[in-house]
Amino acid sequence: MPIEAKPAALDETDRLPLFPFSRDRQFTLPPQYAEAHAGCPVMPVRLWNDQKAWLLTKHADFCSVLVDPRFSGEFARPDFPCVTEARYGIDKAERAFVGMDNPQHDHYRRMLTKEFTAKRMMALTPQIEAITDDLLDAIERKGPPTDLVAALAVEMPALVMCALFGSPYEDHTYIAKCASGRHGLSQSPETAAKSAADLVEYCRQLIAKKEAQPADDMLSRVIQEHVLTGALSREDLADMCSMILRAGHDTTTNMIGLGTLLFLQHPEQLARLKAEPDLIGGAVDELLRYLSPVQFAPRRVALEDAEVNGAAIRKGDGIFAINAAANRDEAEFANPHEFDIGRDASNHLAFGYGIHRCLGQGLARIELQVVFPKLFARFPKLRLAEPLETVPFKYDSQIYGLYKLPLTW
Repeated sequence: MPIEAKPAALDETDRLPLFPFSRDRQFTLPPQYAEAHAGCPVMPVRLWNDQKAWLLTKHADFCSVLVDPRFSGEFARPDFPCVTEARYGIDKAERAFVGMDNPQHDHYRRMLTKEFTAKRMMALTPQIEAITDDLLDAIERKGPPTDLVAALAVEMPALVMCALFGSPYEDHTYIAKCASGRHGLSQSPETAAKSAADLVEYCRQLIAKKEAQPADDMLSRVIQEHVLTGALSREDLADMCSMILRAGHDTTTNMIGLGTLLFLQHPEQLARLKAEPDLIGGAVDELLRYLSPVQFAPRRVALEDAEVNGAAIRKGDGIFAINAAANRDEAEFANPHEFDIGRDASNHLAFGYGIHRCLGQGLARIELQVVFPKLFARFPKLRLAEPLETVPFKYDSQIYGLYKLPLTW
C-alpha cells in the first residue's frame, strides 16, 4: 500500500515542486538543479504520494549524508522515498543488499567482494578487448549506417557479463527487457513489478542450472562457496543475481551510447584523446561525471530530525542524493558544465558514495576504457547519420541514455 502523506504537512508539501524533474534537453540537466545550487542546495520537493523529500545537489552534502547513520538506505521501510508508485512496489520486494543498511549490507556484499577485486577485473581486460574487436569487426563488415546502441552498446556489456557472471549470451535480450521494464518512469505498478519478478525468477532458474552443472564463472563460485555451505539461501542469491545482471547490462550500455555521442559533439576533446591516449582513464572519469546516467539515486530516509546545510529535515522525510547535480557542483569542479577530459574528475559521484558505492565500478571503468579508443581508432570518420535533434534520448527512464544512435563513417 502507498504511504500516506503527513496531514499536518500536507498544505506546505502541496506547494512544493513535484519531483522527479525531467532531463529532457539532451545533455543539459534540469534547470531546477542549477537554481538549487544558486539558492537552495538542499531543495524541498513533493513526491507522487505527497511525501516531502529533499534533493542534495552539492558534492559535500551528498557525501556527508550518505555516511550519516541518521539516514537509512533500507528500501523496505514504508517511508522510504520513491519517484513513482511503480518504484514503491519494486522497492518493497527488493531483498538484495543494495537496499539494506549495515550490518546486513556488508554481510551480503562481502560474499561477492572478491569476485570484483581490481586484480580479477584487470585479468578480464584481454577478453573485453577481444569481445570489442569482434563486435567492431561485425560493424565494419556490415558497413554504414549502423545503430551503435544495438550493434555495440548493448552487445559488449552483455558478452562481458556472460563471460564473468555465467549467464548465457542468448538470454541477454530478455535480461535487458526486464531491467528496462523496472527502470522506466511511466510503467504501471503491475508492469514494473512483473519485470522485476521475472528477472528474479530467471535468476532462480539459472542458479538451479549452475548448481547442477557448475562452471568457471562467478555464479558457480558463489553457489559452491556460500549456498552449498548454508551461508546464503538460494532465494537471497536470486535477488543478488538480479541486481548484478541489471546493473551490469543497463548502465554500461547507456554510458557507451551517451559517451560516443558526447565525444562526437566535442571533436576537440576526441582529438585530444587520440593524440594523448594515456588520458583515457581520466577521460572515463570525466564522462561519468558529466553524464551521470543514474538519475534519482542514492536515496535515504531520515530516522530522526536533522539539519543538513541549513535545511531542517524531519523524521520520515525522504532524501535524494542527486549525483548528476553534485557532479556539476562548481565548488568541486571548475567550469562544471564543460566537458574536459584533461580535468581531474576522479572524485565524481556517478558510482555513489559510502557503503553502497557501486560494487562493479572496476569492471565498468575497464569496459569504457577499452571501448572508446577502439571505436574511434577503427572508425576515424565516425559521425551522426541523422540530425542530433532526432536522436532518441531516454527521457522516460531512471537510467539516462539513448534508445538508438545512428552513425555512419
